[in-house]
Parts: sequence; C-alpha cells; structure tokens
Amino acid sequence: MTPELIVCGILLVAITLYAILGGADFGAGVWEFNTAMRSSKKERDLLYRAIGPVWEVNHVWLIFAIVLMFSAFPVVFAALSRALWIPLLLALLGIFARSVGFAFRAYAAGAVRQQAVFGVVFAFASTSTPFFFGACAGAIAGGLDKVDVNGKFDGDYLTGWITPLSVFCSFYAVGLCSYISALFMSCEAMADNDAELTAVWRRRALIMGVILGAFSTLGLVIVANYASELWTGFLSKSLPLVAISTATGLISMLCVWKARYQFAAGAAALTVACVILGWGVAQYPLIVPPNIDVDSAKGPESVLWAMIIVIAAGAVVLGPALGWLFYLFKGQHPNNSKAAATLNKNTATNTSQ
Repeated sequence: MTPELIVCGILLVAITLYAILGGADFGAGVWEFNTAMRSSKKERDLLYRAIGPVWEVNHVWLIFAIVLMFSAFPVVFAALSRALWIPLLLALLGIFARSVGFAFRAYAAGAVRQQAVFGVVFAFASTSTPFFFGACAGAIAGGLDKVDVNGKFDGDYLTGWITPLSVFCSFYAVGLCSYISALFMSCEAMADNDAELTAVWRRRALIMGVILGAFSTLGLVIVANYASELWTGFLSKSLPLVAISTATGLISMLCVWKARYQFAAGAAALTVACVILGWGVAQYPLIVPPNIDVDSAKGPESVLWAMIIVIAAGAVVLGPALGWLFYLFKGQHPNNSKAAATLNKNTATNTSQ
C-alpha cells in the first residue's frame, strides 16, 4: 500500500470523527436554534452539561485534518484555501462565536438578559458552522473546475462555491448534526433517569431521522444530475458502502423506535463513516475534482512515511488518553445500568401507548 493512500485513509478517518463527535456538539446548538430558544431550562441544562466536558476536545480532529492536509497534500491545501476561503472563514467565525457563546453563558449565571444573548450566539453559530462546512464538502464533491493542477483558482471567490450540491450539503450537514445530537442527548437523558427528557429527545431523533431519509434520497438525485463523475463512482466503486450506509441508517431508526439509543448512535456513526468513506472511494484518485489527483498533489514520500510513523506513535499515547477522557465523563456507571435499562423499557412502552 502506498503512503499517499494510507494518509488519505487517515484523513478520511479524522474527518469522520469530527463529523460524528463535533457534529453531535454542533447539533446541540442546532436544536436550540430549531426550537427558537424556547426549550425549557431543564433541556438546556442537560444539553450544556452533556457537551461541557468534551466540547473542545472534538475540535482536535479538525486541527489534525488541517495539519495533515497541509503537510501531505500542500497543493490541495492551497487550492481549497483559495477557492473556498469565504465559507471556510465563515465556518471558523462560527466556531469562535460558538465558543464565546457557550463559555460566556456559563459565566453569566443569574444574569437573564446576558444568558439569553449568549444563548442566541451559541445557537446561531452552532448552526452556521456545519452549514458552511457542508457547503465546502458539496463544492469539492461537485468539482472545482476553476482550480488548476497547481492549486491556483481563477474563478469567482464570492459565488464560485455555490452550486446545487453545495447548497444541499449545507442543509444536510445541519440535519445530520441534529440527528446525531438527538441520539446522544437521548443517551444522556436516559443515563440521568429522566423519562420526560428521554421521550423529548427520542421524538426529535425520530422526526429528524425521517427528514434525513428523505434528504438522502434527494441527495442521490442531485448527485446524479450535477456531479455525474461522482455518481458513476457511487454506482461502481462505492456501491457496497452506499448499501451499508442505507442499511445502518434504517437500523439506527429502528433502534430509536425501540428506545435502544446507544445502538442507534453506533449505527448512525457507522452510517456517517460509510458516507464519508464512500465519497472518498467514489472520487479517488481525484482529491479536488476535476484537475487535482492524489499523485499530483502528494508531498515527498519520505515526508509521508515520516508522518505515518509519527501518527502511529502518537495514537499509541493519545488514543488511550482520549478513551479515558470519554470514559470518565461519558461512561455509564455500573450502578446506573439497571435504572437505565428500566427507563429504557418504560420509555418505549409509554411512547408506543
């Protein structure tokens, strides 16, 4: 296996982890936006408590992906920085504003007006960030034909990234974050033995799951009409991954209906992984269609192998530490397992009635 292929795989893994973990955090703010800031204090407290311990950790995957692309595929980094600097800048501003809103709201305890203002900032920024990241993904998938093989861009910076596929991916990314967040919040509410909030988040997950299912069908139609080469790749190289993503998406919805939220979250994570991996496989060897492929954009092989070795060594040290972090703040304590199982059963029974 060539080093550039290994690095591409690592890059897709980093993007997938950010889409799942970071997406869940963004989705928490998206739900604040969706409910027009009318969610109850009880809901907001659970939401902020759930994302509080790990919300900054999830951005590590974004930083890792950026550094990896900059070092391994400098031409691609240059091309995307030139062609997509507006949506990327807006996404970055969203990350910044979201952090400000989240932190300042916590320190404004007791100041109702300030909490309301920073709550709006958090909700709006949490929604705009995946929106613009989705736009970038859609623009790349649809092809940046104004980017040449050297990474130079001679198109319109203001509107060159706006296409039917990028607009679709913008809304799809927001919906995906909403669905993943609803699943994780259902798990959090169940772990807190709160039947009322568990039912609320379960209902939201079901609604968003149905919407995403319809959106996925629409997405295939848009890809077929506006990204013919990508569509050909989906039908040939990525067809098994498309099938798996469809199956796991349906399994996730079934698990939500049965109130098995941890299984639902796992199936949804697998769906996201298959979608992103399927996109990469369908597009390969192009990395920025239609002019930049992996071979023309890769750095020296010595650099690529050095990166692979460093990443492998770092994973040995940082992997267990990251796992321990999530276990400490997100692991379910053994003495809560029986209560959670009882709540799980009661929630499913009450909803079915």
